Amino acid sequence: MKKCLFVIWIACYPIFGQTNATFYGLKSHYGFIIAHSEELKPISQTNPYGAQLELSWLRKSDKAWKTCHCYGRSGFSFAYFNYANPSVLGSSYNLIYFVEPYFTYQGPLKFSLRGSVGATYLDTIFDEQSNPENLLFSTQLSFFLALSLNLNYHLSDQYALNLSANYNHISNGGQKQPNKGMNFPTFSIGIDKIIDYKSLKPKPQSLKTYSKSLKYYAGTFFSLRSSDRESEATNHPLIGITGGALKPLSGINGINAGIEFWYDWSDRKIAQQRVIDDSAFSSALNLGHHFSFGDFYFLQQFGFYITRPKNIQGNSLYQRYSFWYSIGKTKRWTIGASLIAYGKVADHMDGRLIYIIN
Repeated sequence: MKKCLFVIWIACYPIFGQTNATFYGLKSHYGFIIAHSEELKPISQTNPYGAQLELSWLRKSDKAWKTCHCYGRSGFSFAYFNYANPSVLGSSYNLIYFVEPYFTYQGPLKFSLRGSVGATYLDTIFDEQSNPENLLFSTQLSFFLALSLNLNYHLSDQYALNLSANYNHISNGGQKQPNKGMNFPTFSIGIDKIIDYKSLKPKPQSLKTYSKSLKYYAGTFFSLRSSDRESEATNHPLIGITGGALKPLSGINGINAGIEFWYDWSDRKIAQQRVIDDSAFSSALNLGHHFSFGDFYFLQQFGFYITRPKNIQGNSLYQRYSFWYSIGKTKRWTIGASLIAYGKVADHMDGRLIYIIN
């Protein structure tokens, strides 16, 4: 769902020319579809299954450690999912980039958390005439997100078994309706062939330091939206500014509060088309929690509208999910992406450039 994350992840993790351990993986998936609204229940009574091929590298340098204060892997995968309903839901083909920090790394059993982002091709989508039941997908090209908890057991320095619980999501990010999006947890089991693996050793305590002081941020965001929510065209800009504060509570947890303002030219076009007196200007207060892993920030916020085009946007509250990555020598500039959702429905995404003031 997040348009620019795929590029961001690749830029942040150069992979070639390194001597890190290499993992070649194969895993199988089996799961179920979450019917997050009544109208989706008839098409959600299936059990998706699939297969996944992976190529990844274990990061061991001090520089990589400081990125997340942990050992971890990053790499690419190709996943095929069959949704066991060929006439309505069909199958998906997914190109994915993932990062996988290790929470435990000593001994043969390792526990890790994986975040995945990528692009998906759906071979069966909504059509008003031929496939009106498929309210989950309306564009063949969409976005893939997943979060996985993994147990990795090293049989030797060359082979490892893994067992994972995965929460997968596919959506077009609000580019075209209907866009209910699919949430489908899966369980997977797999095997890795490992090249050049060496036992992992604890890093110096000095690499784990973090600041407890209050930080402030300011930045801008940008998106493209369609004035016709049923169309795939996204030719109207949305431009905004944001600012706020980040308060660390521990090495990885913190709370945040902020304010944001934006002007949406697609809302202005809708107001003109409907001949209604609605402003395209919106403003909101944000309050939430964030995780910070070295150079990464993951923010989950509730937004409370101060002003909004009420005839176009009926909701007074929203959720915002954001990803930031610190760049440059000072690590004050961040690049990232954000998603607004109303309840269980994703609305739109944007790209962000943020400056953090210590």
